Amino acid sequence: MRLQVREQGDEVHIEVSGVAGRHHRVLQALTECSRGGCSVDGEPSLHPEDVSVRAGTDEIRIRLKGRGGLRFEPLAIYRCLRHALIEERVAPVPDAALPAG
Repeated sequence: MRLQVREQGDEVHIEVSGVAGRHHRVLQALTECSRGGCSVDGEPSLHPEDVSVRAGTDEIRIRLKGRGGLRFEPLAIYRCLRHALIEERVAPVPDAALPAG
């Protein structure tokens, strides 16, 4: 899975490739991120009117545009999505799962 987050003017563009049918998981992770590190005072900062989504077979492109001067922080979004989509998938295997040597 490849993740790119970039700022373009007053918008943040997110591109995730290699999703292979996990489009829903990407959107779910973005929603979770908006409730966490990307939120203001614990309030979700992401609303449906802020989001534009284009999905292909193996990729998803998301455009965020805040309303009323709200700005999204690309680095915070990248870190949160990376953790949710990539780092959780490659978590270390517990020693108990390895055969005894």
